Amino acid sequence: MSVSEQDELLLNAYLDGELGPIEAARFEQRLAKEQGLAAEVDARQALRDRMRSNLAEDVPSGDLRRRIMARVGATPERKVSWARSWSSLAASFLVGATLGGGLIFGALNDQGRQDVASQVVSAHIRALMAPQSFDVASSDRHTVKPWFAGKLAFAPNVVDLSDKGFPLVGARIDVIGLEPVASLVYSKGKHLITVMEMPNPQGLTTPLIQHVEQGYQALTWSDGKVTYWAVSDAAPAELRTFVDLFQAAAS
Repeated sequence: MSVSEQDELLLNAYLDGELGPIEAARFEQRLAKEQGLAAEVDARQALRDRMRSNLAEDVPSGDLRRRIMARVGATPERKVSWARSWSSLAASFLVGATLGGGLIFGALNDQGRQDVASQVVSAHIRALMAPQSFDVASSDRHTVKPWFAGKLAFAPNVVDLSDKGFPLVGARIDVIGLEPVASLVYSKGKHLITVMEMPNPQGLTTPLIQHVEQGYQALTWSDGKVTYWAVSDAAPAELRTFVDLFQAAAS
């Protein structure tokens, strides 16, 4: 099967565990439908397993090294120079491969986050345009949290920030990357703040990252178990204050 350049990047990132939870779920959905792509994944995983299992056997013998050095007519001094040059070349290759791989996977992660940011902001805008921005209206976290039971495969964190000036007004369920996510709705004056929560199967903790989409601020972070997105058209300073308060309460 011929694999496109984009699928090549996704395939390798998937095998290396570099895709985010949503991108990985999307790719696995494609694997279930595209047998050719699934076969490519299985073949490359099998090749990687064989390479790892045979790694200890692929060590040149001392006799082979002596024959090579004799063929090139290496003196003891030239042997030292040869060894140093070879070591330098190998080190340069390793550094280049590491940097190149980091750039590719970093670009994939950035692209994935940007795609999710667009979906998060779009869901927030759709809710603002609806007659009501939430499916359940309540300022009581003990009412909102049980409302999610049976609708999601995880229990979202629902925090009360009313005494901090950000009262909870309701909740709804959005779909991001074909996966249902918990959306909590808070208010700040005339502005609404949506906090979306989705499981993080990779267990990676990520710092706060800011996105700007269509004039809306979106902040995302992960505590290792849950990935959070907070989006609003409130002032950036107000949204950052809200996120700081939310993080403190959720922890």
